[in-house]
Amino acid sequence: SGQPFFWLGDTAWELFHRLKRDEADRYLSNRAAKGFTVIQAVALYAAALREPNAYGEWPLIDHDPARPNPRYFEHVDFVVNRAAELGLFVGMLPTWGNHWKAGKLFTPETARTYGEFLGRRYRGKPIIWILGGDHNVETTEERAIIDAMAEGLRHGDGGEHLITFHPRGPGLSSTQLHDAPWLDFNMYQSSHAAHDHDNGLFAEHDYQLQPPKPTLDGEPRYEQIPVGFYFRDWNRMDRFDDYDVRRAAYWSLLAGACGHTYGHNSIWQMWSPGK
Repeated sequence: SGQPFFWLGDTAWELFHRLKRDEADRYLSNRAAKGFTVIQAVALYAAALREPNAYGEWPLIDHDPARPNPRYFEHVDFVVNRAAELGLFVGMLPTWGNHWKAGKLFTPETARTYGEFLGRRYRGKPIIWILGGDHNVETTEERAIIDAMAEGLRHGDGGEHLITFHPRGPGLSSTQLHDAPWLDFNMYQSSHAAHDHDNGLFAEHDYQLQPPKPTLDGEPRYEQIPVGFYFRDWNRMDRFDDYDVRRAAYWSLLAGACGHTYGHNSIWQMWSPGK
């Protein structure tokens, strides 16, 4: 529309997988009230071949990416539609990276079919596509799968939605994919390694590239996640706090990022006792 848009994202990777509808409604209403604009969630989550969703539905029939389960995606529909009612965009990852990495589940052909299915299904909805899923493109075969999935999304939704790529951290989509014609804007992951990791340097790097594309931190240090994933002593654990979160946001934004994503160690996984 040409109107300014600020990406204030929340990390909800397991939203479609672990929450029932009343829980999803509670979560989305909370985030809308707080002023978030984008909810980042994964359609084909990391454990998709090991665990069904909260209603016992698997995302794929016989684990075949060319055969999405309609009953599973009816639940995804509910979440997307509720987000739309609340004025939220869904930054939807078609799949977590472990499923396309090294051709474990997808081929270029099935990636294109699956992408077209999602594009058609969510045409007209407030969606931003996020390829990748915490994994990097390292081979020509992997690049072919990602390119094919993007082509399928474009064909399915008529090109109406933006597409970006969520890399493994610390890393940048621009180092692998800046030249991709489907990549509308860059995303970097500054990740969770240290209190003083200057994520503004990632934004500075991206704005020196041609052609210029917007960029943002799609996964900075999460509030309450152990620094450097150091889990050995729960009683003396060094965790990121609200100060760390604010500093990452300001460093990135003041370097020119077009938005920022918040993350909390309990929220991204939709933690509950026993999970």
